[in-house]
Amino acid sequence: MTQVFTFLSTGFLPIMSAVIIFYGLWKRAPIYDFFIEGAKNGLKTAIEILPFLIGIFFAINSLTSSGILNMIDIVLSPVLTALEVPAQLLPLMFLRAISGSGSLIILQDILENVGPDSYAGRVACVMTGGCETIIYVLALYFGVTKVKQMRHAFKGGLIGYVTGIIVSIIICKFM
Repeated sequence: MTQVFTFLSTGFLPIMSAVIIFYGLWKRAPIYDFFIEGAKNGLKTAIEILPFLIGIFFAINSLTSSGILNMIDIVLSPVLTALEVPAQLLPLMFLRAISGSGSLIILQDILENVGPDSYAGRVACVMTGGCETIIYVLALYFGVTKVKQMRHAFKGGLIGYVTGIIVSIIICKFM
């Protein structure tokens, strides 16, 4: 079975590219012109997204380098201890909503310090896989589409995010 998946993963892009090219030739479509037009649109989209990405990275760096996360950790550690939630998860709980790559670094830290089979390691893995980067998604997608009123998107995303945190803690408690 592993060999089948290895073959599929290495052959997927070349096979899909060949299928698309042959389909375009069969339909007598100007394949190269479509490719160039798509590349132009992709570059335009990348340029439109760039300011939002820079803003998000600036906010993440400001949070981490200013020590705000450490201060929140000190304040909320007693509450987490009372709820039997490992304190190592607190930075992940805050940063996962903002940055996927930043939260992966925190996940790596947790796994190196307490191990993947520990309660904190299991919760961190489930939390990373089950919680969405809501602030990143809202800033990027709403910013690019120029939507001014988020209405219930932020509230709904936040409720889903908190629910994901709670469910990941409860699931791993019983595993």
